[in-house]
Amino acid sequence: MAYTTPTPTTFKTRYPEFAPVSDALIQLMIDDAVAEVGETWVEKDRARAQMLLVAHWLTMEGEPARTASGQGSAGTGIVKRRKVGDVETEFATPGGSSDGSAASGYMLTAYGQEYLAIMRRNFPAVAVV
Repeated sequence: MAYTTPTPTTFKTRYPEFAPVSDALIQLMIDDAVAEVGETWVEKDRARAQMLLVAHWLTMEGEPARTASGQGSAGTGIVKRRKVGDVETEFATPGGSSDGSAASGYMLTAYGQEYLAIMRRNFPAVAVV
C-alpha cells in the first residue's frame, strides 16, 4: 500500500463532522501534521495518524462549532470549569493535566486517544533492565 498524503477532501470523507470547516484551515493543519507524523512512522499508519491529529487539533480549537457559529478562536476548546455568577469560564489546555504527562492533552478527545494508540504502536516504550 503506497502512502498518500491526506487532503481536505479525504479528511472530510473520513470525519464528516468537520464538513463545515474550511479546506484552507484543514490543509494548514494537514501540513503541520505531516511534519509531526513523518517517514519514521509505519507507512500504513501514517495517513490515519495525521488525520487523527488534525481532528484532535480542530476539536481542541472548538471546531466544527466555531465555524458553524462564526465565533472567533479565543476561548475555545473543552470547558474545564464554568461559573455563572460574574461569568467565569476556564478552558482545558492540552498537556495541562496534573499528572505531568505530555500525552495527557491527547486524552481530551477521542481522536487524540486513538492517535496515541497508533503512536504507541509505532514507537513502543523500551524497558531498560
